Amino acid sequence: MEKLHTKLQALTLLIVEDDESTLKWLERILSIYFKDVKVANNAMDAFAIFRKEDIDVIVADIQIPEVDGLHLLQKIASVKPSCIRIVMTAFNNHIYLNRAIDAEVDFYFKKPIDIDELLVSISLSIKNQKKIIEKIKLKNNYVYDSVQKMIINKNSKINLTKKESLLFELLYENRNTIVSLEYIENSIWEEPTTNEAIRMVISSLRKKLYENSIKNIKGFGYKLCMS
Repeated sequence: MEKLHTKLQALTLLIVEDDESTLKWLERILSIYFKDVKVANNAMDAFAIFRKEDIDVIVADIQIPEVDGLHLLQKIASVKPSCIRIVMTAFNNHIYLNRAIDAEVDFYFKKPIDIDELLVSISLSIKNQKKIIEKIKLKNNYVYDSVQKMIINKNSKINLTKKESLLFELLYENRNTIVSLEYIENSIWEEPTTNEAIRMVISSLRKKLYENSIKNIKGFGYKLCMS
């Protein structure tokens, strides 16, 4: 268990459960292993926490108020695909299982949940995730430093704002597809914003990159051009 603790102690976990006794029990046990444990008893509060905090793992019951756990996990996947998503249920229902498969959750657990099995599953997911690339080579000898959040070009270093760095990373992660304004807003902004505000950040980031770095696909969105 010591090795597990070492692997998990850098992660932040969010638990979504409407049964108060189960929620408190999970929070008490899992707080031993994770850097931080956040809790919510409904989907709306859970998503608000997710948007505010840097959540690495989410464990959600299927039957929670407002929006069910699987819909919540699908929404979270659209914003942060790297978040490890786990669903739990007290019901042995093949309909739920099929929905969990369709939602592409990482793990499906039957209650009462086995803590050791949960911890091992999360640990294996971390092991299988791709390592973070600290420096990303771009066109025209430009480099993005993901640690310092800056663009490097020869001897020039250009710092990015928080939203500029989040935007670049979002475009890079989705470099093989077009990213819509709605997706950018949902991924980067904590509150609803205007298209003009998003375009201002895109324009600002463009100025710090090489020429024609971010292409506007009219009517669809934006794409990072790397060649």
